[in-house]
Amino acid sequence: MSKSLKRLLAGVMAAGLLAGCSGNGGASTPAPAASSGTEQTAEAATPAAETKDAITILKEMDVVNSVPAPTGSKKGNVTMGPDSDKKTMVATGAMTFETLDPFYTNGVEANRIGNVYAQQMFYTELGQPAEVSPILKSWTISEDGYTVDWELYDNIYDHEGNHLTASDLVWFYNRFTTEANRTLPNLTSFEQTGEYTGRFTMLYAYYPSFLTRACQSMWLISQAEYEKNPERFRNDPVGTGPYHCIKFQSGASATFEQTYNYWGDLDALPAHLKANVDVIRYDVILEQQQIQTALETNTIQIYDIQASTAEDFINNGKVNVWKLPSSWPVALILNSTAGGMFENNQAFRKAIAYAIDYDQVCQVATKGTGAPMPTFGFDGLVGYNTEWEKDGNHPTYDLDKAKEYLKEAGIEPGTVTLRTISNGGQETLVVIQACLAELGVGMEIQIQDEVQFLKNRFSANLNEWDMCFYGTVPGGFMMNSFYNLLNINAYDFGAIYGAKDQELHDLMIDALYDQTQEKIDKVYYAMQDKQYYCALYQTNNWVGAYKKIEFPIGDLSWKVYPQSCYFADDYDVYYEG
Repeated sequence: MSKSLKRLLAGVMAAGLLAGCSGNGGASTPAPAASSGTEQTAEAATPAAETKDAITILKEMDVVNSVPAPTGSKKGNVTMGPDSDKKTMVATGAMTFETLDPFYTNGVEANRIGNVYAQQMFYTELGQPAEVSPILKSWTISEDGYTVDWELYDNIYDHEGNHLTASDLVWFYNRFTTEANRTLPNLTSFEQTGEYTGRFTMLYAYYPSFLTRACQSMWLISQAEYEKNPERFRNDPVGTGPYHCIKFQSGASATFEQTYNYWGDLDALPAHLKANVDVIRYDVILEQQQIQTALETNTIQIYDIQASTAEDFINNGKVNVWKLPSSWPVALILNSTAGGMFENNQAFRKAIAYAIDYDQVCQVATKGTGAPMPTFGFDGLVGYNTEWEKDGNHPTYDLDKAKEYLKEAGIEPGTVTLRTISNGGQETLVVIQACLAELGVGMEIQIQDEVQFLKNRFSANLNEWDMCFYGTVPGGFMMNSFYNLLNINAYDFGAIYGAKDQELHDLMIDALYDQTQEKIDKVYYAMQDKQYYCALYQTNNWVGAYKKIEFPIGDLSWKVYPQSCYFADDYDVYYEG
C-alpha cells in the first residue's frame, strides 16, 4: 500500500468514521443480527468463558449435514402440562413489533415470532437443501419445475379446535395479496383442487430450498376464526403451532405458552420448531448496556450483542459467548449494463478488483471484527468450497497488476470517473475511493435517501451507477447467492445486479438442479474469471446466552429464538404468570 493511502486510512480511523453504509447491501458495522434463546443465572464470576466458533461447533456436533438430537430432558407436551412448573426462556428482539396479526406483521422480528404460534407451508432444516413441511402430507413438483401440487394433512386443528382444510390456505393467500396488499413475488397462482389438496405455480423453476423462499409468508390459520374477530389477532392470534400467546404488549413484549393440545407430532417438527420449553417470552431491548445487564442478571437468556459487549462477557465469564458468521457477506457490484463503462471490458473490471485493498476495507467497515472473503459466503454454507480461499483463486490487492489490466482495458489514468451510490456513511467508500485514486481512476460518491437508493440499486439496467455495495443473503446455501446475482430472467424485473451473462446464467441453472460441488465450483470460477463482482468482507455476529445453553442455532438455520432451547441441557427459570 502506498504511503498516501496509508495516511488517508489512518485519518479515517482516527476520525472515528467507521459506521459504513447502512441498509441492505451497504457496508455496515457488526450490528447485532441473529440469535436464539434460553436462560442464564446471576452468579459469582467464573473463569473467562471460551469464545466458540459456530461452524466448528456445528461440525463437532455433526449437525452441518444432519439434524441434531435434542439434549434436554423436556420433550414438549409429552411430559409437561398446564399445572406443572412452567420452564421458561426469554429472548429479545433487535426491533420492535407492533402486532402479531400475520397479515400485518412489521419486519423480521414479527415474522420470526410467528413461527412460534403458527406454521408455514415449508421450512428448510439446518444444513439440508431439501424442504420439510409440518402441515403437508405430500407435494409433487411438475417436470418443468414451475408447478407444485400439495396435500394437506386431514387432522389439523388450531388452538380453538377449528378444523383446517385447503380452503384456509387459499383464503390466506388471497387475503394476503389483495386485502392486506402484501406480496409473495415468487408465487404466480395459488388454488384449491380438493378438500385437502391444492396447487401453486412459481415465477421461477424449482431448485432445492426454493419452496421455502416462495412460501415464506404462507401461514396456516383458520379463515372462520379470523373473520369472526380480526382484531383479536393483533394481540391474541389463533394459530396451528405448539404455542399460543398469553400476553402481548405492542412494541415491548410478547409471551407464549405451550398449547398442550398441539394437533401434530412434536417429534416430527423441524429441529428449530420443536417445543422444548413451556413458556417463551420476547422482550424488546434496544440499548446495549441494558442488554448486557439483562443477560448478566438472567432477566433475558439470549441476545445478539456487539463485539465490545462480547469482550466484556468473555472477560468476566458470566455469560456464554458465541461468534457466528453474518448472513450478509458484502460485495461490490461492477455494473456491466449495456452502455456502461464495464460493458464488454473484462480487463477494466479486473483492474478495479486488483486495486482494492480488501484488508483495509474490512478493517474500516467492521471495526476490525470481520474478515476479507474470497467470495460471497463462508465455510458452513452448503456448497461452499474452502479451496476458493487459496491465493490465485480470487483477486487480492496488487496495484501493479491492476495498472497492467487498466492498460489492457485501453483506459488512460485520470480519464475515467466511476459513480457509486450509497444510503449511509461514506467511510468504506472513501477507502475504495483512495484505492482507485492510486490506480488513476476517479470515484464519485452519491449519498441518497433510502427510497431513492433502493429504487436505483434495484435498477442496474438503467445504468444510473457504476458501482454499488450488495449484501448477499445465502440463507444457508451458496447457490442462493449465485442465483440472485446471475439470474438473467430477473434482470429487467429489477432483482439482479450488474451482469446479464447467458453463460453464467446457464452454469448457475445447471448447478441449481444438480447441486454437485463440481458444478457449483464451475459457477464460482466463471464468476471470478469474468469479474462482475468483488467480494469484500464478512462481518461476525456475537451471541450472549445463558450458561446452560450448549449452542444457539442462530442464523445458520434461518430461524431463531425458541430454537436455542433445543441445545440446552437444563432449565432453572420458571414462569411466574
